[in-house]
Amino acid sequence: MSTRKALLLELAAPRAAAGLGSATGMGVQTTDTYTYLQKCLPPFDALALWGTPLHLQECLAARISPALPVPASVARRLFLQHAAGLHWPLVSTAAAHAAATAEALATHVGLVMDLDPYTGSEMYTARNTGIVVEDTLRLINKYRWSGPPITQMDRNKAGTSTATTERKRPDFLCWVKGALMFKGEEKALSSELHLAISELTSKMSTVWAKGLLPHLQPPCMLAFAAAGTILQFFCIQQIQSGGGGVQATPISDMLDLATAPGRLQALLCSCNISRLLAGYASQAPLVPLEMGRLVSSDDGMRTYCLLPGCFRKVIREFASEHAQYGSFELLQCVYRQMAQKKHRSKIIQACDIDGHIGPRLLDNTYTVHLAPVGDPCSGPPADPLDLPCAVAGVLGGLAALHSEGFVHRDVRWANVIFLPAEKRWLLIDLDHAGRSGCDCSGEPYPLRFWSKRTLDDGKYTFRSDLRMAAEQLLCGLPYDLDDGGINLRMQLLEGQLTATQALEHAWLAQYTSSSG
Repeated sequence: MSTRKALLLELAAPRAAAGLGSATGMGVQTTDTYTYLQKCLPPFDALALWGTPLHLQECLAARISPALPVPASVARRLFLQHAAGLHWPLVSTAAAHAAATAEALATHVGLVMDLDPYTGSEMYTARNTGIVVEDTLRLINKYRWSGPPITQMDRNKAGTSTATTERKRPDFLCWVKGALMFKGEEKALSSELHLAISELTSKMSTVWAKGLLPHLQPPCMLAFAAAGTILQFFCIQQIQSGGGGVQATPISDMLDLATAPGRLQALLCSCNISRLLAGYASQAPLVPLEMGRLVSSDDGMRTYCLLPGCFRKVIREFASEHAQYGSFELLQCVYRQMAQKKHRSKIIQACDIDGHIGPRLLDNTYTVHLAPVGDPCSGPPADPLDLPCAVAGVLGGLAALHSEGFVHRDVRWANVIFLPAEKRWLLIDLDHAGRSGCDCSGEPYPLRFWSKRTLDDGKYTFRSDLRMAAEQLLCGLPYDLDDGGINLRMQLLEGQLTATQALEHAWLAQYTSSSG
């Protein structure tokens, strides 16, 4: 990095340690925390997280130089109480000018070293680890890196409507370029540490969903288990033999946050974890779906979460928010009919969760778990040679629906996913489905992406789905459509073909004959 760029980033670096962001935020003041952290926290090798637990243990124990600054008043007390034991990892702001000017870093180190841990509840444990681990990562992510490696951090939130989701999500989650690279489990009492450790392998223990990046070996995941005042760091790796699974291996001692040496070691481990994550981020692939991230609609009525093996969708206040488009009984029927063996590979499926298959409605909250998990499409394939494959995938889903008398009613790229491991496209989101010929001439219709020619005399028919496919999938492309594609588009718009007949169109024939 040039001296000029480093200076510009230094001048732009925020003083506040809360929140995520780069060192180029708006409305900030000059600080030397960026410069100081640049010297003492160089990233580890990009391949370090593919290393052995012993190597990762050595990384977490690596010496940090220059030492972390701590306010003079805190340093005097600590050094008197612990003699020389804390001198090399810490330096008083009174002893070095550079330490004194790294104000935000010194303030945070002082807060960690002065922490008086609360005990007795998981909320207190979360408070302790939040200050020592999470806030450390947030500060480093904001001040150290010009392109912050950590893209998102979150904590689990209990809620009656999403109980299954909450049981499957870790207590703390940290993503790097879409991969769940660091997580934590917390328990109320120190005697429950073994329970927190066991949950490290039972809750979201892979960094990305199987099949999303099929040709890449995932790295290990970093993790911590905390109970009461005890904290320990782990790496979680795939077991290469014996039927798969994962194992959690300690990469630190058990650290007692009730003691100053324990807090200091936890702080140093957290700093070195940031170096591991930064090294990984320098060459990491972008994962399209973040495992465990809970995403809400703007009004909070809909939530989505990728869980191990499935995608969970929740609609609160179903009666007022969604039932006007289709009853719960209708949606149950749609998913049940699509679960027939002849349809399973053609369209998204509702999967078995806790012994229940299909959508469920409880306390006016609609929930459905969907599989397989794929890469969401934001538009047509980048390669025009892939377009017929994608369109054939959608038409296959429509043919399945139409054969049972249903229509999709929301055919567009946002409701299509790509399955990288299988190299095929799949139609998803059946929650706006209805029966062919349903009257859609009045409220709450039309849906947002319908055109003036979508309906047939006020009714939504099989032809309506196919017109949507033509308008949404074969119009407005970033490349020219060839003659075969133009011909198929025209026939779909004019209602000349059924979905099954469209799959036999010459433009799609090569793909459909090779894929079966």
